[in-house]
Amino acid sequence: MARSQALLIAAIYTHRSQDRLQRVVAEITKWETIYADFVMNASNLLLRAYTRDELELSGDEQRLIGLINRMRFFAPANVIATAEAVLRTILEIYLKPSVELRQLATEALTKSLDPDPLLKFSVACRADLDGLHRTTA
Repeated sequence: MARSQALLIAAIYTHRSQDRLQRVVAEITKWETIYADFVMNASNLLLRAYTRDELELSGDEQRLIGLINRMRFFAPANVIATAEAVLRTILEIYLKPSVELRQLATEALTKSLDPDPLLKFSVACRADLDGLHRTTA
């Protein structure tokens, strides 16, 4: 009888551990998706900011702001700060005169273009996700 109770307790413990691990993996996947969506939307807006003179409030800008607000639920402060910095940089670029796409490509190739505003955000997200992966290992 004691052996069957021990097996039952071990099975319950194993099931709970697997269930917890599945929940954590699902959360990590959700975070990765939000971070990736932010990078894609910000990249599109960044290119648009460089090449257009008009500042508009389209769905892309609203989506970027929404993604930042979603990150506030779970992301560490440094990830939020870098996301906000990306948004500020995009707005600053919008306020500058536009450049032709050819000129933008030339500046990017000669490295005279400002550093990629998404780099710090990507590094912060990678560190956050690496920390989460370590907790599940």
